[in-house]
Amino acid sequence: MRSVNPAFEDVFGYAPADIRGESLNEFIVPDEYEDEAADLDSRTSDGKYNDAVLTRATADGEREFLYRGVPYEQGGSRYAFAVYSDITDQKQREAELERKNQQLDEFASILTHDLRNPINIAEGYLDQLKEPENEECIELIEQAHDRMKEIIDDTLTLTKEAQAVEEVEAISITKLAESGWELVETNGSELRVVDEFDLVCDSDRLSRLVENLFRNAIDHNEEPVTVRVGTHDTMATATRTGGAEKTAFYIADDGRGIPKSQRDQVFELGETSSREGTGLGLPIVERIADAHGWDVQIAESVGGGAKFIFTNVEIR
Repeated sequence: MRSVNPAFEDVFGYAPADIRGESLNEFIVPDEYEDEAADLDSRTSDGKYNDAVLTRATADGEREFLYRGVPYEQGGSRYAFAVYSDITDQKQREAELERKNQQLDEFASILTHDLRNPINIAEGYLDQLKEPENEECIELIEQAHDRMKEIIDDTLTLTKEAQAVEEVEAISITKLAESGWELVETNGSELRVVDEFDLVCDSDRLSRLVENLFRNAIDHNEEPVTVRVGTHDTMATATRTGGAEKTAFYIADDGRGIPKSQRDQVFELGETSSREGTGLGLPIVERIADAHGWDVQIAESVGGGAKFIFTNVEIR
């Protein structure tokens, strides 16, 4: 490397004096892209221009660049200008737009397929209302309409909760859990907050997350269950940063659990084992976790029930 312009240090975070006379690739090319970089250098050495979208390492991590390599000759030797334009933010916006478009497709799919059945049911019973002996049809129509409203509400929630979280605060997990518990029909089930901690989150969304998991635990078990909330010790996910701890928490029940063969499907849209549910409760849970940058896993609880583990969270 012979020279760089002042913008190089601003973009890549490396001082020109540190790389002058060194191989630039050793500083900015991630290991998995070494072959790609070698091919580009070879083309430039052959006097060819290069245009590409590349991933390159900066002092602050990997970013996406629009690259243009321009060969030139001087004093009988061949050199090249390398122009890097940081397009990371643009790529992120494109990815966000793609994600939102996918959400709209999912929204349309749910409205098209899941609402058709209750509408058909309602229409069928309306026809039967012409017969005076079928007065109970009115109640069945009301049930069909209630189900349509539930599907619409859950679909709108699903779309909204997938948007990235922007504002967070540290909230008591006990407060969140107890508030969510008050919103469900417990049917004799019990809530136990095993560990007291503050969770850094969007409190409104987390209220919906715990409410959905509480309702899922109660609705999918015929007998009352005990639902536990606590921290999950995972050495691989626990690190200290600035006084806050990145770790994991869980919400578990002692019900019948979720078979391993079904755990990959429970977050899919419309997947439910209940005739009453919309199948959107757990997808909403996953969307809320993803919006916070968390991962969610399903395991078996100590009592053999379902255990939802949220990792890469920040607790205090």
